[in-house]
Amino acid sequence: MKDTPVTDTDEGRAYHMFLVSLGAVIVLLFSGIFLGVGIRNTSLVHEIILERGRSLFQQIVLTRLWAAQYGGVYVRKGPGVESNPWLEHPDLEAADGSLLTLRNPALITREISEIAALQDDYHFRITSLKPLNPGNAPDDFERRALEAFESGALESWDTIEGPDGRVFRYMGALNTESSCLVCHAVQGYQEGDVRGGISVGFTVEQVQKELHRNALLIMVAAALISALTLAVIYIFVTKLRHELGRLRQELQIAASTDALTGLYNRRYAMERFTQETNKAIRSGMPLACAILDADDFKALNDRHGHPVGDMALKAVAVAMKETIRVYDTPSRYGGEEFLILFPGLDRTGATVVCDRLRLAIARNTAAVLPEGTAVTVSIGLADLASASRELSVTTGQTVHLETSQPDYTEASHTRRQPSGAKQDVPAIIETMLKHADSALYKAKARGKDCCVAYADPS
Repeated sequence: MKDTPVTDTDEGRAYHMFLVSLGAVIVLLFSGIFLGVGIRNTSLVHEIILERGRSLFQQIVLTRLWAAQYGGVYVRKGPGVESNPWLEHPDLEAADGSLLTLRNPALITREISEIAALQDDYHFRITSLKPLNPGNAPDDFERRALEAFESGALESWDTIEGPDGRVFRYMGALNTESSCLVCHAVQGYQEGDVRGGISVGFTVEQVQKELHRNALLIMVAAALISALTLAVIYIFVTKLRHELGRLRQELQIAASTDALTGLYNRRYAMERFTQETNKAIRSGMPLACAILDADDFKALNDRHGHPVGDMALKAVAVAMKETIRVYDTPSRYGGEEFLILFPGLDRTGATVVCDRLRLAIARNTAAVLPEGTAVTVSIGLADLASASRELSVTTGQTVHLETSQPDYTEASHTRRQPSGAKQDVPAIIETMLKHADSALYKAKARGKDCCVAYADPS
């Protein structure tokens, strides 16, 4: 199974999905954190409000308990001080002749509540499902709370809309004590019975507004921090991607390039050889290859040293790049040997290019080497047509090629590769290299500094 190459589009899509996924996780994380903070803050405020209601209730209960322990409290009767109509014989004459009137716990509770209400702080009152004073009849919230007390509840609270905004209401149960039976025994209460409750209320409109403002600030902070975090991550990931792309490109260049000459290395050349051979077979276009070998290169190294030899190899590489076509593939084949692939050329066309290249190499090396020393090259050429004919003879395998150039005269080949035909590309490449190597030996035998194309055996 062949590995599918990763394209820039695939990689871009992967980075995009990574950023979207990471962004979603971060948004959800920050949203969860800030939502939790907001909910916790709201819960704490509600707990504080509830504790205030309980505290006020306990203060009132303690005040009533103090008054009940003394059987009520007598106050001097003066302007605006009325006797309690619900008590028998509430008035008493003092030794100095002044009149005193009794304030029982219920009346004390109501009068303290009126003073608190005048200060816009809080209000409270005692109420019951069976009040002696009709003015103490319960409202809707108090009635629900009292009914809950009869079912065993000890407290009840709610936040309701009032004329001046939202109001927190709290109500705690009152148990009948012995001091209460003086007034309430006629109603059938016994000691320990729940006979009513004390209702406490205070405005929380401003607190609610602050909670809403705080929730809005939390949402804004969450959005800003999330956006800032995402921006930082985006910049970081983008820079990382660019850096990885640069490093990968450098690695790709290093993996495919010869460090000394800057030409392609042998591994990459063989990969391209396979690609070009497959392309030539599919399209019917010719393909040629050439092996170049520097003449007497060992003598040059021995005489001038390896640095000069390296300089000569670089000059050869420069001449190759400047002479051949941009879509040809020049590579360092090994040592002082070079390999060039010529897509679209047969051995005749490649010979013309190699002759120009041979002269260019001599000029380039003479210009850089000491004492006017020039490096010449011997070149062996081969093409796909000769390799296909040899494989047809030796293995019986037919390579189907389509000819499209007038000077390519291998008319015996068919015009199109049959559907499903399989070609032994490695064998074809091996044969072409063998032919080029054989031609190179002939060039050396002819005195070097020449180009020889492989000829089919007669």
